[in-house]
Amino acid sequence: MWTAEDIAACLASGLRRAEAALSLEQAPLGLDSLDETALHPILTSGFGDSAWMTVREQPYPGAFSSLPLPRDRERCDLVVLPEGKSRLLDPLEVVRELQAREATLFAAIDEDNDAVSSNATAPEDAFWLEIKAVAQYAYVDDVPGPNPAYTSQLTRGPALDVMKLSREPMVDAGGVGVVLFSADPAGVKHDFGIMLSKMMDRDLPISSPAIEIVEIGDRAGNVCAGVCVVPLRVVRD
Repeated sequence: MWTAEDIAACLASGLRRAEAALSLEQAPLGLDSLDETALHPILTSGFGDSAWMTVREQPYPGAFSSLPLPRDRERCDLVVLPEGKSRLLDPLEVVRELQAREATLFAAIDEDNDAVSSNATAPEDAFWLEIKAVAQYAYVDDVPGPNPAYTSQLTRGPALDVMKLSREPMVDAGGVGVVLFSADPAGVKHDFGIMLSKMMDRDLPISSPAIEIVEIGDRAGNVCAGVCVVPLRVVRD
């Protein structure tokens, strides 16, 4: 159902539209001035022309053996839902409701509970995507300059997200989407190659990535945004 190429194309589409709008208004600041969270709605907008709906900041399903408080649950940046689905089923919320009703899971299904309605998708059927943004030239105190943490941010953050995803027992499809703002379009794939090599050195469960490159105006030293979707290779016992 899911391919890294399709996900990367949607993310890149969102960036292209936002860049076109910034160019039209001759904005002094570009996409590379935004923090990671501010990029999320832009990236999400790229799925508008696809058959998929997306939801943001969704709690990971976790395991049924533990019921953490909502505030204690880790959340995923972006979850892509299959065609025809508009909601994401949260198994832990279903369990809580069942406990409150002193019912069984089958009883809840028979009652056509909202949480398991036909437009909801199970966690295993969605694509769980963590987003990381890294810039070769980054803003510090509103002033752009070479990013001294560039290499560590590119190799550490995405790897940690892969590790987090791989620990989720109900995530069967997912990955990390890395947005790399760079001064050298030719070097984007090279730097992504280093990132992937570091992941493989750590024996992380990843599959073949997909890369898109989006041209952006040079406002801080970066002239392109590379998008790399690294899909999770799920290994189950």
